[in-house]
Amino acid sequence: MAAVSHFSDAGFALDMSNQAVFGKSLSEIALHCTPETLDAANSVCLIKDKSGAELWVGLQRGANDAWEVQTANPAFVGEGHAEVEITGDVSDPEFKPFETSISAHFAGDQVPITFELADPREATRFSANTKLTVDIAAFSYEPSVFADEVAFSKSQAKEKVPFAANFFIPSGSYRESAGGAMPDDSKRPIAYADFAGTVLKAELRTNAYGGKFWWTPVRTYAGAVFDVVMDPASIKENPKSGSIVEGRFWLSARISK
Repeated sequence: MAAVSHFSDAGFALDMSNQAVFGKSLSEIALHCTPETLDAANSVCLIKDKSGAELWVGLQRGANDAWEVQTANPAFVGEGHAEVEITGDVSDPEFKPFETSISAHFAGDQVPITFELADPREATRFSANTKLTVDIAAFSYEPSVFADEVAFSKSQAKEKVPFAANFFIPSGSYRESAGGAMPDDSKRPIAYADFAGTVLKAELRTNAYGGKFWWTPVRTYAGAVFDVVMDPASIKENPKSGSIVEGRFWLSARISK
């Protein structure tokens, strides 16, 4: 059985025990993807499922004109909406044009947020000082689900600094040595945040590859709604409307439709 991963959060049970096994399990799914051209040397292959789950595979033209897999990222199309103002592109050049990381802040205040674009073709729309409404999907290895706000508050009772049920910490902007998610040797923020929020509804979905996952639109800081997706194996209590979801999440974003 595949371990919990950001892929399994969206129902893609890819075996990540080693690179060879992962490559084989990815190739089996990627046979059904639709190629999209980025430029002469690079393409992305999109696996789009009716459940909302997506898998984006980055391909680069290599020896003998053959396509070689460079990256693979899950994504989700949901009902999220957050108003943000773009600060700039903070991508690692090594992974472009397949992976684009954007630094922004919530519109109306200066709380920062960093996210990775689900669709690399949207990169030109995320220019600095642009105000956008984005759909942010959030993936976690170890999310926590509380029955309601009272249960969440009880969990915070012993903390020196208790958090509100809609807290947001841009942990991808802080180094690991300070409790953040950004590696200590990194010079750029990464697409992670710690947050909590209220579940607006909860649906256990199944994608075309047989993987089950929870989809929970969650209202959090500044009234933003994030599409939280979770592997059922990662949680002890199933979410429902009114539950509080909390954890450290990788953030994937696209322009809201």
